Amino acid sequence: MPIPPRPALLALSASVLVGLALLVGGCDSAEGERPDLVVSAFLGAEEALPPVRLSRTVPLLEPYDPAAAAVAGARVTVTLLDAGGADEAVYAYAPGPAGVYLPESDAAVLERRTYRLDVVGPDGERLTAQTTVPPDFDVVRGPDPVVPYGLGQGPAVQITASSTPERQAAFVGSTQALAPDEFERVTVDGETRYRSRNLPGRFRPVPIVRRFLDCVEEPAGTLLCEDDPGDENVRVGTSPVINEAGYTRLGDGSLLVQIPFLAFGYLGPQSLTLVSLDAAFQDFVQTRSVQSGGSTLSPGEIPNVTTNVEGGLGVFGSFARETVETTLVEPEGLPGL
Repeated sequence: MPIPPRPALLALSASVLVGLALLVGGCDSAEGERPDLVVSAFLGAEEALPPVRLSRTVPLLEPYDPAAAAVAGARVTVTLLDAGGADEAVYAYAPGPAGVYLPESDAAVLERRTYRLDVVGPDGERLTAQTTVPPDFDVVRGPDPVVPYGLGQGPAVQITASSTPERQAAFVGSTQALAPDEFERVTVDGETRYRSRNLPGRFRPVPIVRRFLDCVEEPAGTLLCEDDPGDENVRVGTSPVINEAGYTRLGDGSLLVQIPFLAFGYLGPQSLTLVSLDAAFQDFVQTRSVQSGGSTLSPGEIPNVTTNVEGGLGVFGSFARETVETTLVEPEGLPGL
């Protein structure tokens, strides 16, 4: 049975789609040239075939409008390849909402197998891409039920290996706060601020986020912040790519992966999804982070976003995932939350 979507991974997928939007908005088409096709699709091991999203690039100085850039009238298929690279099963896609194509089959994506995406655009242009799905993995031991924030590297998850003979595993951790405190918009000395409501069973942002949002402790025990801690980008988070240098291979062949604290925005109970990335997904996430300002490179040194798509732009990637839960507390424990 396909695993149902999980909010934490949806947050990760949404961040990648935003990256694609930035990529699209930053591409310049010469006058008279046909804009490039841009594709976005991610196959999940043992999950249902995903939607495929198609759009076009826009001139560099034009605002990016997803509805205007969406591509209709394309022919889309995803093909499962056999060990020799020949077609084993072809899955047709039907038009859905603007720029979205939906699978006509309920087939599940197979781990360790290679899939090919083929798109014929409305003007006859063609693009193709391939991805090899990472091995599915299981959680051997979840993180400690209670993890003091800032002590050590972050919550540790022991999993079965998700490597292949051809490639070492790489992961990202996607997190979602399950009980974030609520903040109300208030006016203080003529300025807009955000004050915590300190509701029972709700938890504050982590210390580094409080400093980043310029939060101060009030005499009544509430937090008053210059920026809104209720923003979705605070409640959910994604770690940098964790490659073989960032996890431990144990004697029984399992892996110990630690999710860095910088991926968490709030204290309290957390849903934590560990995502094993294929090569295309990993390359895209890493180069997208550089494009978004995640490096010390000067503008002239920043590389283009890596794409595995031939005949167009974007990414056709795959992943495997597992979700666990834990609770982050202040280092001294529950008091003061």
